[in-house]
Amino acid sequence: MKSVFVDTNIIIDFTKGHNRQLQPLLKLQQHQQVELCTNPVVIAEFFTDKNLTTASMFKQARDFFSFFRCLPIYNHIGLLAGQLLRRYRLVLGDGLIAATCLAHHLLLATQNTRHFRSVKGLKFYRF
Repeated sequence: MKSVFVDTNIIIDFTKGHNRQLQPLLKLQQHQQVELCTNPVVIAEFFTDKNLTTASMFKQARDFFSFFRCLPIYNHIGLLAGQLLRRYRLVLGDGLIAATCLAHHLLLATQNTRHFRSVKGLKFYRF
């Protein structure tokens, strides 16, 4: 089974109804053909949304993340992210996302491939 790391932009666009790239991935996961993953960086980025002001909206958003396996960020991810930040001049969030993907051999589903394309060994999910 393939494991796919879903970047924040894919999730935000899906929840706002702008882009349906996540829909086929959710269906594949339902049929146990892929496992969708994320990490605390994506969750933190998503929850910066100023529209999540009511308790019910917050709960709905929190519940949505139950569709994803949240991978922790341990020391080895931090060390790898530091190397990627230094070598490829990524921003912190992108460095932690790329390091998570590399450490766990995940395909990265993102609309911002230009942020990550220089990272050697990183593989992308093709929609």
